Amino acid sequence: MGKFFDFNDAPQQSGDLIPAKTFAKVCVTIKPGGKGDGGWITQSNSGFEYLALELTIMSTPMAKRKIFQNAGVGGTTEGHNKAAEITRSFLRGMLESANGIEPKDESDKARRARCITSWADLDELIFAVEIGIDKGKDGYEDKNKITRAITPDHKFYQRVMNGETILPGTNNKNTSSTPAPNTSVPTTTAVPEWAR
Repeated sequence: MGKFFDFNDAPQQSGDLIPAKTFAKVCVTIKPGGKGDGGWITQSNSGFEYLALELTIMSTPMAKRKIFQNAGVGGTTEGHNKAAEITRSFLRGMLESANGIEPKDESDKARRARCITSWADLDELIFAVEIGIDKGKDGYEDKNKITRAITPDHKFYQRVMNGETILPGTNNKNTSSTPAPNTSVPTTTAVPEWAR
């Protein structure tokens, strides 16, 4: 029998969820839906408009794991608009995290860092997050979600931006393969090809 047809060396990958309250660095990509300015927005049959986000974890030991999440940006109902307001807060956190901006910083530089000219400005943004679990319903299984973006005022921010994944119960341990450098600004990291 040819090697192609021998599946003994191809076990299924574990579908275990990432534990809730895990902190990690991610790279976000937006899957264009063909709607809105630049075609970045996806629209559902109900009229809900959202950004289809794919967040790839960049820090070990979870590197290359992906979380898929929709971020509402508009629509036709009150619920759609409420989702868009929640997304605005999340996107602000993303920008602050990626740019090393304190949430309370109201300087001109900080205010400029919180502005975008297009949804494209968010594509391939690298920032720190807290990961949670979205409980499944209507027959769907539980899945991971991004609970929030982590900004420089958070005690784990610098460690995460330096490449460390912090798992629940290991908050005071360095789980990275190399010690995080002592620096007050985020480490600039090019987006690796596998995270695109």
